[in-house]
Amino acid sequence: MTKRIALVNGKIFTAAGNARPGHNHEHSDETEVEALLIEGNRIIETGSTARILEMIGGRQTVPQTGNKIGRATGERKHAGTQAGEKTNRQTTHIPVVDLQGRTAIPGFVDSHNHVLSTATLIEGVNCFGMRSIEELKQAVAEKAAKAEPGQWITGGGWIESQFAERRMPTRHDLDEAAPDHPVCLSRLFGMSAVNSKALEAAGIGKGFIPEAGRVELDASGEPTGIVREAAQGLITRAMDSEQQAPMQEELERRIILALQELLKYGITSVLDPGVSGDLMRAYTSLWAKKTLPLRITAMPTWHGKSVISGDYVINPVLEAGLQPGLGDAWFRVGNLKMAIDGGLGAQTAMMHEPYRNWSRSTLPARVDLNRLGSYIYQSHMAGWGAGIHCCGDLAQDIAVSHMVQAISAKKPLPHQRHHIIHGYFPTEYALRSMSEHDIAISLQPGFTYVEGDIYPDALDQQRLLEFKPASTYLSRGIRVAINTDVSSGPIDPFVAVYGAVARKTLAGLDFGQQEALTPREAIHCFTQGGAYLAYRDTECGTLAPGRYADIAILDRDVLDGSPEELLGAKVVATVLDGKFVHLTKDAPKVPDEFISVQP
Repeated sequence: MTKRIALVNGKIFTAAGNARPGHNHEHSDETEVEALLIEGNRIIETGSTARILEMIGGRQTVPQTGNKIGRATGERKHAGTQAGEKTNRQTTHIPVVDLQGRTAIPGFVDSHNHVLSTATLIEGVNCFGMRSIEELKQAVAEKAAKAEPGQWITGGGWIESQFAERRMPTRHDLDEAAPDHPVCLSRLFGMSAVNSKALEAAGIGKGFIPEAGRVELDASGEPTGIVREAAQGLITRAMDSEQQAPMQEELERRIILALQELLKYGITSVLDPGVSGDLMRAYTSLWAKKTLPLRITAMPTWHGKSVISGDYVINPVLEAGLQPGLGDAWFRVGNLKMAIDGGLGAQTAMMHEPYRNWSRSTLPARVDLNRLGSYIYQSHMAGWGAGIHCCGDLAQDIAVSHMVQAISAKKPLPHQRHHIIHGYFPTEYALRSMSEHDIAISLQPGFTYVEGDIYPDALDQQRLLEFKPASTYLSRGIRVAINTDVSSGPIDPFVAVYGAVARKTLAGLDFGQQEALTPREAIHCFTQGGAYLAYRDTECGTLAPGRYADIAILDRDVLDGSPEELLGAKVVATVLDGKFVHLTKDAPKVPDEFISVQP
């Protein structure tokens, strides 16, 4: 018979039902239980510890030895069979894992995570949390000291408001740290800081004017090291030209590296937005080899990538006749990824009203707005859902109006799930239309924490009280998914949860509590809400009978503790497909046969 294991004596948040009962689709009162029973790779029952122990006949085997601690394996073993499927192995006793009061939640479904950017943060210079440019320079110097001669030093996750110097790093800062290596460090959105070696490799010199995007010049016409928007493509191409390993082999290596790291944060499923053809081939190759470390949903890139890359790249998925939702438990195709505008910190979001300095977005729309309606209509008629990057209220109104037009012309199929990405300041029109036509929202509340200190430069503080209005979206019956958006946000999902609950910046600026979520609501949106956008809502995102056993076990109570507890929360164990794929020294004892990590 199929192996069973019970988790007991815990505070298990199931995320069952709706994040805010009474405002949307379904509801269950059993959102918190003490125990659950797993058979193979699925949960078959939840309830009290006494009930689960009674179900297994009161017989239990508690592991007496320590866990094998290590990183998640790169090769996915088929961790369990379907509930009820017969095997040749017979079990006399059902093992029990004593959670000893620990909090457990569904594995996070990170519904907006740029996986290759995650790999860059892991291998390169992760600037999140750095408090000064001097600290950044030290980190760059340490990487350069270990690098091969001339090797690129990359990284990201910085914004000038986090530094004590309150300015951007320049080429001169990075030259001091790594004079013999080209350096490129991406800002949270829309620009990068590079050094002289990187500028030289990209062919950028005095007085340089790019065809697209911007290269900042000082008073004498010399590049400062700040490269914006599409001009970043010049740097990217210079890096790619020095790539040694075959592209697909390198992409597969970086995917594995990133996904193994995400398991340490309790992330068991990822939706990667804007996947190019090369990246799609790498994903499907790993899928075919059964070596994906966690569940992936890939959003093919459609229209709007050009502002960042400098190349107008469109995936020919419509012509291929594919459909969203295609795939299995480990790999699935998601919505088409589109984009209209820029971001708030860079003051490139398309807004109805001007910014505080009376300017409007200097960034050209990322798509031809005269054709946007036909793009959305074409994809909708072909059976696709679209996920559209819209930060500004004007951009969101434009996107929603075209979605409504397409939906009104043809009722969506069950697998078409249109959604807005970011949605900073929805108008009444957008809220009403999204609710009426079931257009979801993908939110990144972590932006409040890591980037919010620069927002008062763009908008009056009173307007910031309405920023990313998660509570309003939920109250209007709109499906909400919360996610990280690495590398515009950090890898740690609890930073995004903190942003949704506390609504405070790194420096402590309060964006107000009227749009705050409770920890349970935020986690629900990060699990069940994400599963909906990833086309996995019947499989995971909820700890309920019949769902995959994807679980994050935490080191503290994040449900009823103070919001500040969220920033320090750690995942002591991650369960994926019924197997423990990440364990720390603080994890509960687990039988070796249910552990799938490398020693």
